[in-house]
Amino acid sequence: MSIRLRTDAFRELAQTHGHLTMQQQATAAGLGIGTISRLRSGEPAGQRAVAALLTVYGVEFDDLFQVTATVPAPRKPVAV
Repeated sequence: MSIRLRTDAFRELAQTHGHLTMQQQATAAGLGIGTISRLRSGEPAGQRAVAALLTVYGVEFDDLFQVTATVPAPRKPVAV
């Protein structure tokens, strides 16, 4: 299982707080711009990023994040 940012909800919420750029979003949350970029690109969120965004925007987990099933990468056949 992995935690993913609800990107549309995040962008809307960030805009209502005047955080229009990734740099403004990162600064407000105390995160790196690379972390915000990865989250907005759909990569899994770590505990620190989740806590920071929930704290700075004052919302509940389900408002900004969703838990998704992690699908393992397909295995390559082994030559016998």
